[in-house]
Amino acid sequence: MDTVEKFRQAIAAVFAEWEKLPRIPSDWRIEGVRDEKRDRYTLNMVDFGGERYRSNLLAHLEIRDGKIWILTDNTEDGLATQLLEQGVSKQQIVLAFYSPSTRELGEFAVA
Repeated sequence: MDTVEKFRQAIAAVFAEWEKLPRIPSDWRIEGVRDEKRDRYTLNMVDFGGERYRSNLLAHLEIRDGKIWILTDNTEDGLATQLLEQGVSKQQIVLAFYSPSTRELGEFAVA
């Protein structure tokens, strides 16, 4: 299996875990959106109840340059931890929501 396909499967597995979470509050649900053609992925909290649709972005990821770039991560424990559990190495994950100079201080890939 090539690296990109491995990343796609890891992201799909992480999103599936999130989508199984109980609805709290009950009007909300978590929805993963995967665009495998462009390798862009979002995890959203959505609510179709009430008078209007509401959506909150939990995470935005891209597969680019042989790595998973986490552009936004509004989860409590961080999606990087879950990707590591799926077998993705720290050198294959870029915490892109940090500046490059800050990324240099961490354990994950810089670019």
